[in-house]
Amino acid sequence: MEATGINLSAFGATRRPLVATATDTADGVHVQIAPARAFGSTKLSDRVDDTFAGWRASLLEMAAPIGVDVALDVSGLISPMGEPGSRQLWELTHRPLDFAFYGAAPLTDKIGEFGHRFRTMLSLSEFGGKIIEASPLATVELLGFKGQYVGGGAHHGHSGWKADDKGKRGDKLMAKLLSELGVNPLPGAEKFGSDELDAMLCALTALAVARGDAVLKGKELDADVSERCARRAIAEPNPAHKAPANSAVLAEPFWATLNVSARA
Repeated sequence: MEATGINLSAFGATRRPLVATATDTADGVHVQIAPARAFGSTKLSDRVDDTFAGWRASLLEMAAPIGVDVALDVSGLISPMGEPGSRQLWELTHRPLDFAFYGAAPLTDKIGEFGHRFRTMLSLSEFGGKIIEASPLATVELLGFKGQYVGGGAHHGHSGWKADDKGKRGDKLMAKLLSELGVNPLPGAEKFGSDELDAMLCALTALAVARGDAVLKGKELDADVSERCARRAIAEPNPAHKAPANSAVLAEPFWATLNVSARA
């Protein structure tokens, strides 16, 4: 069984995304990480048809389901949630899933630009439910880790995962995450950054969906999102605060062994 993950959120920091392929085998889960070459640099003068054709062709070659960490459904920003006078400011810019897990506003800056293009491509394509919205931030939160890992880095040595810089909280959190997840680095994966982690978690989320376990989605995810939104906003739970369509969150490890390799 295979599934794929792409950290398309890298566009929000003007970095190139990575694609991770997760394979469930009798010996555990193996994840291979590589550059997502089809989603490279674009120019405003590029033709829409040509760009979308390249994206579609690449996605069709990947093992489905495919987990991505950009917003696939932003209708929650458009449809009113309750009476207008009772809405909070966050509801104008963040979906409940974003607010619940301290994610970024999906329509702002670079990631907003790419997200709009990606959603447009999907609306003109026939992928069905093969592409799901994953949330590495939510997974890290559900696993009980506190702090900001984005931008962090770690490396593997004789005594396990170590922070690239012991003075940086993000680096220390990355090392702890990789240790707790049980990541065994194979060639090319001895150094790990937050982009690699995001791509890997997207792939593991998609694989969990394919397996049908260790994942929150549907009504269970809706209930968790509603509760977290209420707690953060110091308000009563609002049943209208639901997770976006086609979204899922990896809730717990489902592997006995996790081997990760990478290639340039």
